[in-house]
Amino acid sequence: MAKMDEFREEREQIKHAPLSKRIEYFKDYYLVPVLIVIAAVVFAIFLVTSVLFKKQEVLYVSMVNFADLGEAEANLVAPFEQSHINTKKEEIIVDRSTSISTERGETNFVKYNYESEQKLLTLVLAGEIDLFVSGEDVVEHYAEQDWFDDLGTILDRTVLEGLDDDGNILYYNGVPIGVSLDDSELLAENYYYIGEQEGPVYAVFPAGSGRREMAVEFLRYLMGE
Repeated sequence: MAKMDEFREEREQIKHAPLSKRIEYFKDYYLVPVLIVIAAVVFAIFLVTSVLFKKQEVLYVSMVNFADLGEAEANLVAPFEQSHINTKKEEIIVDRSTSISTERGETNFVKYNYESEQKLLTLVLAGEIDLFVSGEDVVEHYAEQDWFDDLGTILDRTVLEGLDDDGNILYYNGVPIGVSLDDSELLAENYYYIGEQEGPVYAVFPAGSGRREMAVEFLRYLMGE
């Protein structure tokens, strides 16, 4: 009881103390708990908001060894989103953060490949990459690991034959896997290929993706259809 009385007496004294004294008392006894509570509330609000307002990813495009010429998001991605998805609830990811070297020297492997290969492998195994765009050397590098599906199971037969007649199909071990994007004005105006080997750029479809229809639509969009 003595401690309780002492506490009450102290509080009573603080009520009538000068402002500076009351501020000092608050800092000593209440500031840290109040800051902890505020931080917890802010974190809770952030967590709830991020969950409630998180957009659904409806397409993931991996652009390997590409540089953005400056306005790709506005000139290439945004128009497709506006015409194909609900932009308030859905989003499309065009990721050009990976760089791959097909030269097997130790320096190149350490500099370019390790983190990017781990990232790509994880995403492909999880079925997250819907469309993969890169140079012929990179595409064939991963085709050796059976990453890509047969275009005959994806594209309409007439469309595939027309692309083949125009020389726009990449074959690997006799299987059509890639569609050339060398004639894509939209791609050329917004991205620059920075891969080590010059040559055709292809779009391929990683196995296991569950958003194939949207990926085909995006390919057609890149081709100007």
